[in-house]
Amino acid sequence: MGPRGKRRAALPSATVVRFRRTAFLRGPAGGKREGEEPVNGVTTRYSFGVRSAAAVAAVSVLLVLSSCGGKEKTALPSPRPVVRDVEVIVVRPSVRETTAEALGTVRAKTTASVAPQVMGRLTAVTVSEGSIVAAGALLATIDDATVRAQLSAAEGAVSESEAAREEADRAVAQAEAGKALAEKTYGRYRKLLDGKVVTQQEFDEVEMRRTLAAKDLERAQQRVAQAGARVAQARGQADAARAAVAWTKVTAPFAGVVVEKRGDTGSMAVPGVPLFVIEDPRRHRIEAAVSEAYLPLLRKGTPLRVVLDADPGRPVRASVAEVVPSVDPATRTFVVKADLPPGSARSGQSGKIRFAAGTGMALSVPKRAITRAGGGDGVFTVGAPDNVARLSMITLGAEEGDRVEVLSGIEDGARVAVSSIEKLSDGARVEVRR
Repeated sequence: MGPRGKRRAALPSATVVRFRRTAFLRGPAGGKREGEEPVNGVTTRYSFGVRSAAAVAAVSVLLVLSSCGGKEKTALPSPRPVVRDVEVIVVRPSVRETTAEALGTVRAKTTASVAPQVMGRLTAVTVSEGSIVAAGALLATIDDATVRAQLSAAEGAVSESEAAREEADRAVAQAEAGKALAEKTYGRYRKLLDGKVVTQQEFDEVEMRRTLAAKDLERAQQRVAQAGARVAQARGQADAARAAVAWTKVTAPFAGVVVEKRGDTGSMAVPGVPLFVIEDPRRHRIEAAVSEAYLPLLRKGTPLRVVLDADPGRPVRASVAEVVPSVDPATRTFVVKADLPPGSARSGQSGKIRFAAGTGMALSVPKRAITRAGGGDGVFTVGAPDNVARLSMITLGAEEGDRVEVLSGIEDGARVAVSSIEKLSDGARVEVRR
């Protein structure tokens, strides 16, 4: 193998090749050798290995470029939808009656925690949560074996004390008769003594019997009083036992609905520990914690608007029924209570109270700009540089004409869409109406 063949065999296929150019002067005959090409009067000579490596490198570059081009094609994002001819306004604050709001909870105006008055095991529970009960309706019964035994003992004590009092009454009657006889005997002997018919000693004995009869009557009367006291005590114990028997039946204090049941048959009833919670479903009120800054503005009779979270589109007109004057030092709030119309709310619902807070600068938007999303109110704001719509959730305040006050959610200078709201979505491109 010649030197040229050795050079070709030693060249790896993946080696980067630098092309070497060798120039020859043309011969007089103008001929050229194999592997030589004349360029601008200069002959360039390439070996066979050089030409093969160049071809391999070119194919590799083409493959890489084709694969990269495929990746770029799949990574292209889908174009955003464009909503055309959208009217946009810039929101600016204006002078108007400002509205303040506070979060609150709906509670029944009349609520009772029903607790037993005697200890014992529950033998029956006759209601469940949601049961409608009348005043005095039976809710549960407690084992009454012990209290009935106490009642029997108390009634026996009453009978015994009454018998003792009757015996004392008879003793008084007997003592009164003995005293009356002694008085008569004393009178006769007094006359006989004056006539010198009886001796002084005989008279003294009669006088002593008169004195003893009076003492016997006094003691008998005292025993009657004591017997009467024992009768009253026994009757009081019997009444207490009867009350305890009655307390083994837990009843509803008023007509209402059972909203909580905290015991079942077989549970132990403990005096003072509630078994049921009953409320009157006909009357409700909302109780809200209001910032102490508004304490001078709220008093009994101040008009309010109540907005329930379950139905924010239907505000309820109400007025302050009660203001708790003490301020909670931890939260710096005081409690305001407002009565609600019958049937407008249920216990436990959340809501807000809104009230006039004086004149000030406030943001407002047209009603037609408001959309409902995720159970709340929102508007579409349009970014100035890119005209992309973004859904902003807002908190609404008082209404005035065709505009609604915005308490939070957007800022001064926001660009808000007021047309084609039903076509907009978060992230949509907008073509603003000129």
